[in-house]
Amino acid sequence: MSKILRAIALLSLVAGPSGLAAQVVVGHTPETSPYRDITASQRLTIFGGHFNVQKDEVGATPQSGTSIGLRYSIPVAGPADFYARFERVSSHRDAFNPTKPAETRSLGTQNLGLFIADLGFDFNLTGRRTWHGVVPLLGFGLGITSAPTTTKDDPYDFGTQFSFSLEGGVRINPTNSWEIRLNAKPTFYQNHYPTQYYATPTGGTPLLDKSTARSGFRHGIDYTAGLSFPLFR
Repeated sequence: MSKILRAIALLSLVAGPSGLAAQVVVGHTPETSPYRDITASQRLTIFGGHFNVQKDEVGATPQSGTSIGLRYSIPVAGPADFYARFERVSSHRDAFNPTKPAETRSLGTQNLGLFIADLGFDFNLTGRRTWHGVVPLLGFGLGITSAPTTTKDDPYDFGTQFSFSLEGGVRINPTNSWEIRLNAKPTFYQNHYPTQYYATPTGGTPLLDKSTARSGFRHGIDYTAGLSFPLFR
């Protein structure tokens, strides 16, 4: 019996350091872990970029332009963040008098602001922590898109339209004090052409033919880069 006990004790001494070494190899100390907890809660992001819109047949709808905006986000549950976003796009459009023939109907280019406001949710794919300082994300939102497009002799008016958006991006978080946010955000909004665009002027052809839908969804993809700061920890 004593021989058996001595054998067990000897095996324990031999196996003990090996087991400890195995634990060190398999696991990560906090200093070497690729993950780091995000301690900031509410964040404010200042962003800018380019809003690349789907072109229409004649250029009457708001066109592509540079964008700038603000975004507020707060964690709500699990990996989800709630956000509120407001953005202005420096856009333009071509104005037309549809009662004139093609040679004289152009009224020039109208510069305008395209405003987008929405509420939505982001889902951080690594949860409440970074992986090597990076947090990939997906999201969606609902809101409105608005543009003042009234021009004398042009009946087109974009107005204020319902919109919805999808989102993919990445948060680069080298420190909890600030982070860089890169996003690609397709936004879908309604558009309505006036009936006058389909009328045939005297001695000419209509601005839009009947194959062009009078109402429908159009889209633009917003490519932005932003700088985020924590509001509270």
